[in-house]
Amino acid sequence: MADITEIRELAQKLNLWNIARGYIDLNDEKLSNLEYLKMVLEKELEIRARQKHTKLRKASKLTNKAFDTSNSNKGLKCQIKQLSNLTWLKEEQNLILLGKCGTGKTGLAAQLGETAISNGHKTYYAPFDNFIAVAEKKATNPKAEAIFSYMQECDLIIIDDVFYVEPTRAELQVFYRAVTFLNETRSIIFITNRELSAWIDAAEDKHLCQTLLDRITVNCQIVRLTDK
Repeated sequence: MADITEIRELAQKLNLWNIARGYIDLNDEKLSNLEYLKMVLEKELEIRARQKHTKLRKASKLTNKAFDTSNSNKGLKCQIKQLSNLTWLKEEQNLILLGKCGTGKTGLAAQLGETAISNGHKTYYAPFDNFIAVAEKKATNPKAEAIFSYMQECDLIIIDDVFYVEPTRAELQVFYRAVTFLNETRSIIFITNRELSAWIDAAEDKHLCQTLLDRITVNCQIVRLTDK
């Protein structure tokens, strides 16, 4: 008769690490052989799903800010419910979360990011300044290169504080190139407190800024958040 050690050795060869490491109880013999095997495999999948979620959540750098819907108007609640279905993500649409400071834009983005991760989508969050720094240094700095490579693997990228401070001409050029490249096969959430028309007013290179807006809004939903 096989013992638990032998079973764990076999599990290790099959990369069933949660069985191999003893995370799943192999001593529960109250079920029939087939039922027990089904239970063990289901637990293996359940543990793998939790481990994957933990790994994706850590890699995402998502903020822990929460979004409170209690004071949101009916239209916004309906829009958020629709966004939670992630149809926009599957269709590689962009989102622009627009509103004044304190209206919950970052919290809503984090909530949508959590939903994406829970559905197995790689996600990455970066404030605008960090995103620019990574895009600028990706060719010369190993850490920046690794982060940018990870963003290329992601289904969703969240960029916070876009145009919170007026970007320089050089920063806008870096932002344009990086966003244009990354936006080809994934969704991006842009979080901003400026009206889109004000982006152009704030930019040194107004033509480039208009081209950027044309690109990111061609397949895009705008979510406007207001003061509570």
